[in-house]
Amino acid sequence: MKYCFLSKVLIYAVLFFLLYSCTQSNVSQKEFTTSIDIADSLAQYNAIKGIQNLDSLKLNFPEITPEQEALLLFKKGEIYYINDLYVESILEHQKATELFAKQKDTYNKTRSLITLSAANLRLKNIEKAQEFALEALQNANLLEDKRLLAKANNQLFQLHFSLEDYPKAMEYIKKADRIFVDQKDTTSIIAIKGNIASIYLKLKEYNKALQTYQEALQLGQNSKSPQTIVSILNNIGYTYIETEKYATAATFLEGAIKLNQNIGAINGAPYKGLGYAYFVNNDFETAKLYYNEAFTIYQQNKNIPEQIQILDKLITIAIRGNNSEQALNYQLQRDQLQIDNQAKETESLLHFATVKYQAKEKEADLLYQKQLNKKNRLLYGSVLVALVLLLILVGSYLYITKLKAANRASQLEQSLLRVQMNPHFIFNTLAAIQNVTLDQDPIKSSNYIAKFSKLIRQNFDYVRKEEIALEQEISMIGNYIETQQLRFHNSFVYQLDLAKDQDIKSLKVPPMLLQPFLENAIEYGLKDKKSGGVLTLQIFKENNALCFVVTDNGIGRSHQAKEQKKSTELHATDIFIERLKLRKKGEEKTFKIEDLYNLEQQAVGTKVSFKIYFI
Repeated sequence: MKYCFLSKVLIYAVLFFLLYSCTQSNVSQKEFTTSIDIADSLAQYNAIKGIQNLDSLKLNFPEITPEQEALLLFKKGEIYYINDLYVESILEHQKATELFAKQKDTYNKTRSLITLSAANLRLKNIEKAQEFALEALQNANLLEDKRLLAKANNQLFQLHFSLEDYPKAMEYIKKADRIFVDQKDTTSIIAIKGNIASIYLKLKEYNKALQTYQEALQLGQNSKSPQTIVSILNNIGYTYIETEKYATAATFLEGAIKLNQNIGAINGAPYKGLGYAYFVNNDFETAKLYYNEAFTIYQQNKNIPEQIQILDKLITIAIRGNNSEQALNYQLQRDQLQIDNQAKETESLLHFATVKYQAKEKEADLLYQKQLNKKNRLLYGSVLVALVLLLILVGSYLYITKLKAANRASQLEQSLLRVQMNPHFIFNTLAAIQNVTLDQDPIKSSNYIAKFSKLIRQNFDYVRKEEIALEQEISMIGNYIETQQLRFHNSFVYQLDLAKDQDIKSLKVPPMLLQPFLENAIEYGLKDKKSGGVLTLQIFKENNALCFVVTDNGIGRSHQAKEQKKSTELHATDIFIERLKLRKKGEEKTFKIEDLYNLEQQAVGTKVSFKIYFI
């Protein structure tokens, strides 16, 4: 009896222990899920605290299961992504994907694949982004999960949108939109509408874009994702900037900034947009404040192209404010960033077409795999391969044509630089500066070195632009003339006759138009005059044209022709005429070179004139 009683007690004790253990396990699982949800909600308003909360879960739950660890990594990756920390997001999601794969959790693995694709796309890793997106689409099809299908299609939209393949991008986003017609995921529906609007914006269909953004914003009032609303407000603001409604744009961009501040998020786009809105309205002080805010954020994000764009505006603001020292500092920053970014841009441009067709080829391969179980798979495969080859050939032809056009522009640009900054001019100028230095006049020497270096920098900076302000052209000419006066010991004077009603800050002209004719006047007209040389530049408006007249009282072309042999190379005049022809406004017909004579029919100078049309 004693042993029987002890046996019953032992059995009851074991059952109680097992029941207690199960209860504790269930409570721990419930607490873990609750903690995850709390961290997820907290991250919407404070990303750092959300991450800290997730990291502390391992301490609170020391016996965490692989399933829980995978979910933890997934949540951390999502928080990093929505706060633009893409590298950190990729690291967390890669770990999560591996754990989900081991557990055969295809659903959550697919969710991680979609974020991995999005983060890689943000970092311009196009091939990786495509690989993850296609795998996600394949998994979503196997699971027959509408929500995942919509998200995968949306991610493929993002991929093709970044490749500027807008018809294909619209095809994917429309699929996602159709899938979400009967869904209750407001945040996803808002994102899809925002993406559709972004295509309309690229196609310059502004009314459709604004209408779609407004629909998304209306849905966003009930959304629990403030980041989504920020994105919509920012996009609406930039759309109004495109339509030149700057006051309305500022209202939405200020709303985006305020909401970002409320949730502790960092985003430079609204500040950049506001900077531009105030810039075009000539409120340069306010524009400068917003541009500096945006620049600081883009520095933190290491977004070099955005930094360069902002520095361009800050340089303009400094020049208009007559703050040459600050403008020079900005220019030096910009030059360094441009050097760092140039290699990446060149590689990206050359690789762009190849990546685009590789994307089409891989998607075609996925379609081919789905048809493997059909009797006519060989036929479909042959047609597909032929189509891909045709696309590659057409794409290669278009790409080569584009490269040829770019090469022609580059050759013209290089020719212009060679004419503007020829070695003869550079060496003679340096020799003149050396003479000033040897005369023990360091201040004068320093001034000329500064002007000469600025002239070289202006030449290299302006040659890549289609148009610059007339004020910039005049400034560059002033530096050039002063450098030439140093070379020829001030044997001639320079006169600028500028009409008083000219707004030289707003008038735009092709860069480096005047320097070749001023150089010709000096080299072939005034160089041989020991004194009394006069070089005059007249600029005035005439109806819808800006007129330029360059006059010198030199020895004239007829005498110069006897002294100089004509070059068989491309002259500055030929480059000038070709540049005017590329503008397709008939301006080359206004170009004239006249020989000036006195009453005794002796050559007394040369006159060059031409016009630039505003329309």
